[in-house]
Amino acid sequence: MKTVQLKPFPPKEILDEMTAHAKSLVNRQFRQMGYPFDQEVNLSGFYEWLKETGLCDVTLINVGDPYKTSWDMLEADEFERRSIDFLAKSFGFADDDHWGVLTNGGTDGNMHGVYFGRKFLEDAARELGLPAEKAKPILYVSSEAHYSVRKLGDILQIETRVIDAHPMGQMDVEDLRRKLDPERPALVAIAIGGTFKGAIDDQDAIAQVLADVKPPVVYRHLDCALFGGYLPWVEDESVRNILNQQARGFDSLAVSGHKFLAMNEPVGIFICRRDVPNHLHTYSVPYLNGVIPTINCSRSGFDALKLYWRIVTTGEDGFRAETAHVLKMTQILKDRLTAIGVKTYVNPWSTTVCMERPAEEVVHKYAMACGEDVNFGKLAHVVVMQFFTEELIEEFVQDVVKYRRP
Repeated sequence: MKTVQLKPFPPKEILDEMTAHAKSLVNRQFRQMGYPFDQEVNLSGFYEWLKETGLCDVTLINVGDPYKTSWDMLEADEFERRSIDFLAKSFGFADDDHWGVLTNGGTDGNMHGVYFGRKFLEDAARELGLPAEKAKPILYVSSEAHYSVRKLGDILQIETRVIDAHPMGQMDVEDLRRKLDPERPALVAIAIGGTFKGAIDDQDAIAQVLADVKPPVVYRHLDCALFGGYLPWVEDESVRNILNQQARGFDSLAVSGHKFLAMNEPVGIFICRRDVPNHLHTYSVPYLNGVIPTINCSRSGFDALKLYWRIVTTGEDGFRAETAHVLKMTQILKDRLTAIGVKTYVNPWSTTVCMERPAEEVVHKYAMACGEDVNFGKLAHVVVMQFFTEELIEEFVQDVVKYRRP
């Protein structure tokens, strides 16, 4: 019972407007094909549970380090930790060598990666006694990586060098070799799934360039927003090892919870080696019981509960089955488009199907993402997600044929 009595619902005319909008969204639910969001989130049980427990009327905020053990405020740290630990294991981090936090989305995850990486490298430069002009890190990122990385370099005032990409979107490691400074710390942002073409940067080739050029110290951050949800569950072990920290030696990664992990609103996960946050030199905040290693102070406690709900209701077998399904649907879509004469481009282990741009009617009906490429001309793409079926693919293909211009 609230101290001030409030209405449980808005006025009828407003409620009717909101209901009509909600119905229109639900009716278009399975036509959102250009962006990597699952439209079968399987969270109705979660919301029923929130109402049954009364938690729907509670403010729930996680603050600072989710691994803290002393905190009197209402929180869901335990379930945030469980989610991070589960995902860290799927990414090959050792049980005793990882730290992480839920973030406000993929860009926030990359923000942590770039900021933590800068602080790590600055510490290392001091320990090496590098002169001031040689101590500042340089951020290296592919032109096909998510735009947030370059934006974050600007926000954090890190010199950023954009590396060319091959036509299908993978980082050109020879251009990295040309632009890599052997005398300054290197913060390398690696795309495990480029934004538009879904290319996976070659970590082995990047590692070889770093070994050859020998910058004084290196920090590697992986942006695997979509791919981080399913690559750990691919049957082929060599593919799973793309995101195996102990095999690859990367320092941190960011994955989006609202993509393959099927959260229904923006949330991200940042995971790094346990030592990395020790280089932040953050100020102690007495009223928050100590040091706050995260960039953001407050996060949604409901996201922690929701992500953990998703993990335990899906399970490892469920993630494997979903992964097999999206890869199968990707191949079916590619084959059907090829069969009707549409030029189609798909990178290895990607669910992003790039194609010559269809008619505007198709682009708008299926909310396709569009771009223009110097190598391939006008393109659009579809990102195959868990909700795809052969029937949906066939409907899409028939529309491509129906609206094709002579």
